[in-house]
Amino acid sequence: MRKIKKFKIPVYSYEVLRKARKHKLDLAAAGLPDEKAVREHAAALAAALEPAVVFEYLPSEDETAGKISGAARLPLTAGILTLGKSFEDKLAGQTDDTLKRLGRIAAQVFMQTAVGVTSDLAVREAEPEGFELGPAIYIFSCPEPELPPQEATSVPLYENELIKSLFDRLEASKIGVSFDGAFSPKYSSVFALPWLSKKKKKAGASKK
Repeated sequence: MRKIKKFKIPVYSYEVLRKARKHKLDLAAAGLPDEKAVREHAAALAAALEPAVVFEYLPSEDETAGKISGAARLPLTAGILTLGKSFEDKLAGQTDDTLKRLGRIAAQVFMQTAVGVTSDLAVREAEPEGFELGPAIYIFSCPEPELPPQEATSVPLYENELIKSLFDRLEASKIGVSFDGAFSPKYSSVFALPWLSKKKKKAGASKK
């Protein structure tokens, strides 16, 4: 099991702005009249981030891995990640409804970015074995990510069991995260990164 605290993540303020526009937030009325103001606001939110993650490789024959990937029976890296208590407090201090929604959008972007950083670290273990990492499977996340449709997994069937099992196995308490129907700190995630064989991918591509 690996533990990393207070690691750096890129701040994609333009992605926060793009999603805010997609959701038609009236940013000007909330005191953010232009793109620069939104970027500065996103950067101020990001300054409160204290990301921490624990993650571990699970072989394909592992019972927990099987409950996540289902019939595919893939090896994977399972992780628990939090954006930290200070970030939760920063967002909780917002009183304007539009800024609250913008904060949740920012949390969504920061969470997916932090999971992406974790993937960049985990792939160093996968590549020497002839694997690459597929898109993250979110077992439970706050906020929920906006993602394209993914292949069906067995996660919904075992969600509560998986959360408890992974919290015990990955020792989530070492990064100060707990779960009792909701996360503490609030903005946290339990996820898995499936290991995909490069050989199988190449074989599939050659058949097309």
